Amino acid sequence: MDEQEKSKEASAVPKSHGFPCKSCGNRMVFSPADAALRCSYCGSLEEIASEVLEAREYTYDPAAETADAPQWDAEGELSHVCPSCGAETLSEAESMTVTCPFCGSHYVTEPHPALPILRPETMIPHRLTRERANELFVKWAKRRYFAPRAFRRAAHKPEMQGVYLPYFTYDSDLATSFSGQGGRRRTVSYTVRVNGKTQTRTKTVIDWYPVSGSREMYLDDTPFCASDSVDEKMLTKLGAFSTKTLNTYNPAYLAGFTAERYTIGLSDGFARVRPGMETRMENAIKGSLGYDTYRGMRYSHAHRRVTFKHILLPVWLSSYRFSGKVYRFMVNGETGKVAGKAPLSPLKIALAVLAGLGFAALLFYLIVLLGESGAALLATPAELAALPEALPPELPPM
Repeated sequence: MDEQEKSKEASAVPKSHGFPCKSCGNRMVFSPADAALRCSYCGSLEEIASEVLEAREYTYDPAAETADAPQWDAEGELSHVCPSCGAETLSEAESMTVTCPFCGSHYVTEPHPALPILRPETMIPHRLTRERANELFVKWAKRRYFAPRAFRRAAHKPEMQGVYLPYFTYDSDLATSFSGQGGRRRTVSYTVRVNGKTQTRTKTVIDWYPVSGSREMYLDDTPFCASDSVDEKMLTKLGAFSTKTLNTYNPAYLAGFTAERYTIGLSDGFARVRPGMETRMENAIKGSLGYDTYRGMRYSHAHRRVTFKHILLPVWLSSYRFSGKVYRFMVNGETGKVAGKAPLSPLKIALAVLAGLGFAALLFYLIVLLGESGAALLATPAELAALPEALPPELPPM
């Protein structure tokens, strides 16, 4: 092959800036099936250097709102901000037409270098391929019986996008002092006169006792998704991720995927998980005291030695526009669990209600019309044997 032909062949293969293939120079993307980089042109594989470990935790001071975690070295990664929903994602790709994984908007962007933020030192790489995520989503969509036909038809070709969501997990030594009253229920008997007769009745009374004390509890790995772009209820339905043992962060896992920058900071995130931590402590205190009920309980909470991890967790996202609204769907990129909210068809719901009312009306009409005979026809064999007089007399043979 002469130099001119080599030049033509090379120009036909687009070059990658992030992870070029060592064989052909084409762009490599992360392949969940191989847990490695795969060339989209020649199929070559390249291992990713990433250690599996128990993630390091960094100190966070809630009072001073300071942390000792390093900044994310964003060199080589570019930021895209969706003009519709405001979600900011990071990728290694240059200026291009972007589909927002959170709202489905298509836009052309001129990406800019990402600004430094707290670095996610650990992550869970995507375990599911796009094809498998599509299969799970289609199976989920087929079970949405009250969804419009257009949605169920469109669900056969979902535009699933692989995303890494930003999470903080918080640890805290929580010390709590408490005071109040604990009550124990007991039943007492008493007599009353009714129409000249004595009747014995019972009632429940509560004996109250003062309670006070202190308790400490270590709260480990309380997770919080630091994104305003996702629905918290939907995230809960996705189930838990394995956040104890993680992979060290490597930008190669983002090749062909995107990672959202956190939009809720470390301090605001802790403020949101703190009430849940303290509720766990209060429930533990009540459970340990052993009373039936409580009143006037007062708690004083102090969080000490608070630490955190900033990690990236994998999800597949898709969105569907119907009647001017955006419906989002998510697949857990580690476990395959699906969560979402499908649009509802008013016609299907109305028909189902009418069918239910019609069946109830028909059943009522048959019972009234047939009377005891109808009840016998609807009875079990044992009930029929117990009610022979309810059956019509046997007709003489013809």
